[in-house]
Amino acid sequence: MFPQLHSILLAISGGLDSMCMLHRFAKNAKEYSNLYAAYINHGIRKDANRDAELIKKKCEEYRIPFYEIFINPEIFEGSGKGGFEAIARDARYNLLFELKNKLNADFLATAHHRDDQAETVFLRIARGTGLKGLRGILPERQDGVIRPMLEFTKQNLLEYAKENRIEWQEDSTNKSINHFRNRVRLQILPQMESECKGTIDCLAHIAELSQKIYPKAIKILDSYFNPFLVSQSEGAVLLKHFYLPAMQGYGELFRLWLGSKGISWEETNEDLKFYEKLQKKASFRFRLGKVCFERKRGGLSIFPLPL
Repeated sequence: MFPQLHSILLAISGGLDSMCMLHRFAKNAKEYSNLYAAYINHGIRKDANRDAELIKKKCEEYRIPFYEIFINPEIFEGSGKGGFEAIARDARYNLLFELKNKLNADFLATAHHRDDQAETVFLRIARGTGLKGLRGILPERQDGVIRPMLEFTKQNLLEYAKENRIEWQEDSTNKSINHFRNRVRLQILPQMESECKGTIDCLAHIAELSQKIYPKAIKILDSYFNPFLVSQSEGAVLLKHFYLPAMQGYGELFRLWLGSKGISWEETNEDLKFYEKLQKKASFRFRLGKVCFERKRGGLSIFPLPL
């Protein structure tokens, strides 16, 4: 998917996938109004400057404006192993969106590929997810993020890089198995693929099917829940005279519908207690994660709790 006649900011890391993406867009540069490339330097790895130099060199060759953006290392202070990646991801996207808006670009392109899709679906299944999570990495998000490389496997990209003599740099942190995601990428999925060929394609196909089914399911759920909807704004919802049917599965469907409204929480055993309360007319106040549910005077208010 390469949206034509648009202005696109390419997020380039210097790795195989993003350098292939940079080459593909540069090869078709005449089809776009503007192309830009950005590299986010976390200020952590010693080889980050090497990556930036490679991207800068290729952008000069392709005549694509290049931007190197630095993350303040202080934001990582005190973060644990799990917290570092989440903080880094949020910081990257925040900086990229700032640049996208400054350049007035239509899209922000990241180089996630089919293997990344399989990895994401596997991780979400392992941690527990529903239909919304099974969609994996979306080809296009509402905020303008696009993933034009999702149709290609890592092997496809290796062959493309060899055919077109594309240079790339390996991120040394990707070889560490201290993080579960890296163990999935480097050990678990390759082992599954070797014992059951087609595992990666199967996981990616689950995402593709879920992406097709999800909007249809939400449309059906809207037809049921919307008659109770009084108002909706900034992650808050007000329902009037709504009581959950005492039937198995309706709680999960209600949760799926709320997810389409931007309201989500980590599923726990507390969910069952919440669904039971929704089946009764009694007033209550209940918290699930960072979401508060409050019923009084026939109305059900759902709103995010302050951080």
